Amino acid sequence: MQSSRLRRRFADETALRHTSSERTDPAGQNRRIRSAVARLAHVDPGSVTPLETMRRTTGELPGLRVERYELRSPARDGIRAVLLAPSGPPRPRPAVLVSPGRRAVLEQVTGLKPPDHPDRNIAERLARAGLLTLTVDYGLDGGLPAALLSGRDEAAVLTQAFSLGSQPLLGALVEDALGALGWLRGHPDADPERIGLFGHSLGAAVALHTALLQDGEPLPLCAASHLGSYPLLHGELLSGNPVAMLPGILRHADLPDLYAALCPAPLQVQYGTIDPTLSRQDTESAAEQLRKAYALGSAQHRLEILGLPMGHATDPERATAFFLDALGKNAVRPAVPVPALRLRFDVAARREVTDRVDEALASGTLTLGPQVAEFEARAEPWVGREAVAVSSGSAALEIAFRTIGVAGRTVLVPVNTFFATAAAAVRAGAVVDFVDMELDGLGLDPASLEQALERHPDVAAVAVVHIGGVISPAIHQVTETCRARGIPLVEDAAHAFGSRLDGAPAGTFGSYGAFSLYPTKVLTSAEGGILTTPGPAELDTVRRLRDHGKVAYEAGLHDCPGSNWRMSEVHAAIGLAQLERFDAATRARQALAARYDEHLSGVPGLRRYDVPAGVTANGYKYLAYLPDGVDRATLKARLRTRHGVALAGEVYDTLLCEQPYFTAQGAPPARDFPQARWFAAHHICLPLYPSITPAQQQRTLAALRTELANLC
Repeated sequence: MQSSRLRRRFADETALRHTSSERTDPAGQNRRIRSAVARLAHVDPGSVTPLETMRRTTGELPGLRVERYELRSPARDGIRAVLLAPSGPPRPRPAVLVSPGRRAVLEQVTGLKPPDHPDRNIAERLARAGLLTLTVDYGLDGGLPAALLSGRDEAAVLTQAFSLGSQPLLGALVEDALGALGWLRGHPDADPERIGLFGHSLGAAVALHTALLQDGEPLPLCAASHLGSYPLLHGELLSGNPVAMLPGILRHADLPDLYAALCPAPLQVQYGTIDPTLSRQDTESAAEQLRKAYALGSAQHRLEILGLPMGHATDPERATAFFLDALGKNAVRPAVPVPALRLRFDVAARREVTDRVDEALASGTLTLGPQVAEFEARAEPWVGREAVAVSSGSAALEIAFRTIGVAGRTVLVPVNTFFATAAAAVRAGAVVDFVDMELDGLGLDPASLEQALERHPDVAAVAVVHIGGVISPAIHQVTETCRARGIPLVEDAAHAFGSRLDGAPAGTFGSYGAFSLYPTKVLTSAEGGILTTPGPAELDTVRRLRDHGKVAYEAGLHDCPGSNWRMSEVHAAIGLAQLERFDAATRARQALAARYDEHLSGVPGLRRYDVPAGVTANGYKYLAYLPDGVDRATLKARLRTRHGVALAGEVYDTLLCEQPYFTAQGAPPARDFPQARWFAAHHICLPLYPSITPAQQQRTLAALRTELANLC
């Protein structure tokens, strides 16, 4: 009866997973699997820190140097570990993190005591082949009193206890393994660029999930005695270790799918053809599924699936040969591309968003509810005034122009900005004209503004844009010019949430401040915007305009022709999760920008943009200038195809006067805006986001160094 019920439940979960995944591409499916693993394991790879050393002792085995450690993680102290290295002068070597099986004893795995099975001392065998090995004890035994266990397996009891919290036991083991990887990378005898993972049985599950979640280049993995399908291992044979599977994983992936998601990492999977814990038919079916998945990724990716005449064991010779090849100096290791942008929500943020969305769904209030109100209140300190949440940054600009009343009059905008800045004024009924930029702060050029004001006696508003998150000090002169003429100033602060000038936040220099929360921005709600106003009367008008001009949210009366510019509760939930982490993310961007500052001088011909004194930029863009004669499109193509490095989008490469819509309106030619024209032609934006690694920054700089040396 119970077996039949399990079969039906697993069948339902598998059908759901296949229905949702059959329409996806392999790379996208692999990303979704990794994301699901992180969420279900409750492990955020980006926040895992290397284990700390508490105690170290040294010793020797014939031909080997032995280092015993007690390590510490944020969750627990006294983690036992043994590092083995070939005797001789210390030098950086390829290294393997060893995750043994459930019943393995640390001293036996490392050869400090005779092994109880011939293959058990796998760490010693790998070390004698010239590899550095680190083996970490799981700490699953001896922590609970024997009387309390009453003969039960301690790991099973811990699994049950962990199920009461948000992180399963497997997630905790993987978190320790990720911390051990970080520790191993920092060991002076380990080559951080040549590290692999080994696991047997439960250890294979730990190593597999560690490989899925670790950041950076794909790591070679050898997994032994852990292959098949979850429904059969856990629902039919009941031979699967309960620690070795994440609760709920079958909705997203079966065991072969998890292995397939490692592609393009080199992978060796061993299984015993006489292993009593496996079904040979099921294992061979899983192996074939895995082969097909790796073939879809690329034929060059190395995959070995070995059905060997053994029981629940490991073939050390085959594992050793795999690592010597995969970690050798001449091994081809797949490089992870450096994307122009990577939007990342850590596991805690994703849980927070889903909880808030669930709350909204349960309440039935899906727009302009408590989540939106909370988002507005928590955004206020960052924008300096009471905030109104709207559906987009473009909506914020249009509402500002409509509130001012620009219809039939002229609005002046920078010639170097996104199309939406000018289009919002056009939709509000204005005619636009353009103003040149100044190159020190990338803002509106005061002299060019004065000339435009002389040309247009009917100016209804002036817009300024904080390019790249930089608030130009020239805004003080622009503000005075507008104030003297009684012209409202609208800040397009789409790039500048969190930026400051002389301590004052973006959004407080003009009459209105409009912010974008699009996914590329430093703060996102997926889609959304924020608008600040000069006073309570305008604030009330803005709130009515965003909801079709209603006099009140629940009223059926409208006193102005607004539109549907509301922010939903779902978008506010995403924005709140981002706001919670915005300060830390901004500090990370600024530190990464400082790292570029430190190393950019070594790139021939490239000149960095220096942020003016008094400006605290949010790190939205990292700008640099190309020398004359270098074609930016050619450079970007070479960086992408030869080095896997994508530069971020320009701000901007096409001036508004060259946009087809405005050329049709008779816009002045680009030659009338010499500073903006030079900037548009010469600048590039290096990839900059909180999750970019120092290694990826170095790859970016090395790629630029190589290609500019050829192009200059």
